[in-house]
Amino acid sequence: MILFVLTGLMFLFTLVNLAFLRPLTAPIPVPPTAICIPLRNEERNVPKLINSLKPALTAGCHVYLYEDRSEDGTYDALVREIASDDRFTILRGVPLTDGWSGKVHACHQLATQTREPYLLFLDADVTIDPSFVGRMHGTLVREGAVFLSGFPRFPTPTWLGKLLIPMQHVLIAQHLPLFWRKVRHPAFAAANGMNVLVERTSYEEVGGHASIHDSLIDDIDLCREFKRRKKVTSLVNVSPYITCDMYATNEEVWNGFSKNVFKGMNEAVGIALYFSLYYGVQLSAFIFLLIRPDWISLGASLFVLFARLAIDLKSGGRHFWLHPFSLVAYLVLLTNAVVRKWRRKPITWKGRMYH
Repeated sequence: MILFVLTGLMFLFTLVNLAFLRPLTAPIPVPPTAICIPLRNEERNVPKLINSLKPALTAGCHVYLYEDRSEDGTYDALVREIASDDRFTILRGVPLTDGWSGKVHACHQLATQTREPYLLFLDADVTIDPSFVGRMHGTLVREGAVFLSGFPRFPTPTWLGKLLIPMQHVLIAQHLPLFWRKVRHPAFAAANGMNVLVERTSYEEVGGHASIHDSLIDDIDLCREFKRRKKVTSLVNVSPYITCDMYATNEEVWNGFSKNVFKGMNEAVGIALYFSLYYGVQLSAFIFLLIRPDWISLGASLFVLFARLAIDLKSGGRHFWLHPFSLVAYLVLLTNAVVRKWRRKPITWKGRMYH
């Protein structure tokens, strides 16, 4: 009965919380905006990125592409796709400064080499709807915020991606009280670095990316800096208007999330234990249904599955029926990340090593 009650409460919280995940507004005229995109070893993503940006650019937009000393054909692909379109500027990367993480360094370079009053940071593996930029600006106004972000829709081409990538939406829906999304306290920081719109003056007041120079979870840490300075940030549902092809292989899925999953918990063992217990409860519902089926284990399992279904319906996901396997994969991933940190084993990502 305890299992039934716990999963029922999880289900109810998920439904209530999702009701506060607000959609993007209708598009408004776009003020001068620097669309800032760091690229390192992104050759395969360049064509679809540029092709999605071109119809989205209004008179107020300019795209700055920071080619971060890639080891593949990223630069040549950019030159080929942009051709003579003067709405795009390619910035050649400088050597990584000691003590900085790669993406943070690239975003800092982009911010310092642009002048527009708004900065829209995008990852190189996204594609956007033509109305996306205008909708983000309209939503920034509606929310009364100076920092806006959201989680895209995620295609999942690999089996491990199908299990782990959608868990990003699950974690937000089941752990961040979205009705408190604008509370100005770092504990409520939530963001997704694949798309972050900021007002430049506020960005510079909090110290920009220089204030988080060694971060591996730049989105959350930058959001925390905004909240520490009592700036309003918000998280909204952007998934109908932006897609992110995060990882193309199972190895990329594993290494990418291994780099971030424990970092996102401030490397606090207590927080990792809480998440393990929370999703252990969900997993136990399916285990009990297998070994001792009764109405309690069936009801608990349905609560867990219907909560995941509600999240998928909101975010454009399609794999709620794989949720028991997602739970196993997530718990193994988190355990491995904690052990790796304890052993001080580094992660290699895009040719760079991180501890």
